[in-house]
Amino acid sequence: MRALHFMKIDYMLTRKQIYLMPVFFVLAWAVGTGVSDGAMSLLVTCSYSLFVASIFSTAPFSYCVGKNRGFLLLLPATVKERVAGRFLYGLSFVGLLGGFCAILWGVYAMMGYELPLWAVALGLCELAAGILLMALEFLFFYLFGEGKENWQHLSNIVRTAPGMAMFFGMSYYVGKIEEMQSTTAGGMGIDLEALAGKFMQAGVISIVAALLLTVVAAAVCVKVIGNRDYA
Repeated sequence: MRALHFMKIDYMLTRKQIYLMPVFFVLAWAVGTGVSDGAMSLLVTCSYSLFVASIFSTAPFSYCVGKNRGFLLLLPATVKERVAGRFLYGLSFVGLLGGFCAILWGVYAMMGYELPLWAVALGLCELAAGILLMALEFLFFYLFGEGKENWQHLSNIVRTAPGMAMFFGMSYYVGKIEEMQSTTAGGMGIDLEALAGKFMQAGVISIVAALLLTVVAAAVCVKVIGNRDYA
């Protein structure tokens, strides 16, 4: 499938940032442990990792300009295959960082940390948010920025602001959850353990919905690019 070849090309173009990923893994873990501990630190670590993913997954749009873009357009492929390859790159990158988070959760579990089901469910919701964020950023670039070399400043904002907002939002909610836990321990507030099942259902539904919306976004991009003269 040619889409996989275009995904590989995007990885080749952005290989330099791949070498930086271990550094960001360590940084994400350090940020998480600095904010909280246990399951709460993992949620912050994952949100920071997805913030990084929102930046790195859109990197091909910056590389595919000038000579690189002209070369890619000469390769035999349909618009659908080109766009599918780009979205597969984004999904694989988010999935790669999601896999890192899953491994970290497993390590914490083997170390004896308590990892409640509702926290795992929130981790799934974070992953769904990361997938959706990637799809929306790709949609924006294809609709308004793809092929335009004078949008560098705006593209930097689009690549960083949403992911940063998600990270700070999760850090805020982690504090609120810890407050709820302490209140519940005193005999008041919401029992998160009792709602763990519903949280897990919401997490699974969020993943499925994010993937479906990604397919819709890719279809819209194919339609838009197909109507352009250089497609």
